[in-house]
Amino acid sequence: MEYVGLYRDEILRDKERDFRFERIREIWVFFLYSSLFLGIAGVGMAYISCLIQSLPFTLPIAATLSLVIFSIYNLNRRTDEEEDALNHASRYEITSSYSRPLLVLAIAAYAVALCIAVSFGIAALAVTSVPLIFGILYSSPLLPPVSGYHRFKEVPLLKNLIVSFAWGCAFSLIPVTMNGTSPGSTSLISFSFIFCWTFIASILPDIRDRNGDAAIGIVTIPVLLGIPRTRVFLTIFNLFSGMLLLYLTIGTIPIGMVAVIVISLVYSEGCILSIARLGKDDLLCDVISDGQFLVIALAGFIINMGYSNHMAGLILC
Repeated sequence: MEYVGLYRDEILRDKERDFRFERIREIWVFFLYSSLFLGIAGVGMAYISCLIQSLPFTLPIAATLSLVIFSIYNLNRRTDEEEDALNHASRYEITSSYSRPLLVLAIAAYAVALCIAVSFGIAALAVTSVPLIFGILYSSPLLPPVSGYHRFKEVPLLKNLIVSFAWGCAFSLIPVTMNGTSPGSTSLISFSFIFCWTFIASILPDIRDRNGDAAIGIVTIPVLLGIPRTRVFLTIFNLFSGMLLLYLTIGTIPIGMVAVIVISLVYSEGCILSIARLGKDDLLCDVISDGQFLVIALAGFIINMGYSNHMAGLILC
């Protein structure tokens, strides 16, 4: 009987452990697919933009950009439910199950972001509105039937350029307007950096979703070129992005920040080379690629702290 009791206790412990693991998994999946993870990654993007432009990184900047990202991606996924149901069942399960609460939170988040922005002036409000305006244009059926498309998001390449431009503007100019300064050469660097990264990051999920997109008639760059050619295209784009950014940055921003940009380019290339090869495309697209700026922000923080300590040492000497 003693052995029966021990066995029963072991079974109960295993069930309790499995239950805790399942709860943690459910929380993580919700955190990831509700765009809360993307919102936090946006804080890292905001921090790097401030470092590039030598601007103070403040709570209003972090909150505004985080809220905008959370809101825009949730609103956009409302228009992508058909595609998600086919290409990304895990995300669709979350976004469809919590559809109304996420919609309310998305609207509230953008409203809060606009309220924060307007307290810094009309320029900050205008720049904060850019992702929303572009998001509406991106997802609304505005194109004439003769074009063969209904929405800008259906047009290959153009949809990626629109997304990249909107985020480039937001992340480069919101820190400027909220700090009461004017855009300069470093703002162009920040815009170019965010633009290039977003362009690559927006095509990687299209590679993952190629078969599903092709099945329902959605034309993307990977559908047009195929996966191997898309990898070559992105590698060439990443190479030219690096050349452009190095041209803009050398002698303009601290060498430590140049190193951060180089690290980011290498990170992006790793994602490009890995997509559709490792059998972990959801992990690569939704966590590794989307979370890139958490890693880059940490690198920027470490390098910036080292640079600040070095400068303080020189001053004391």
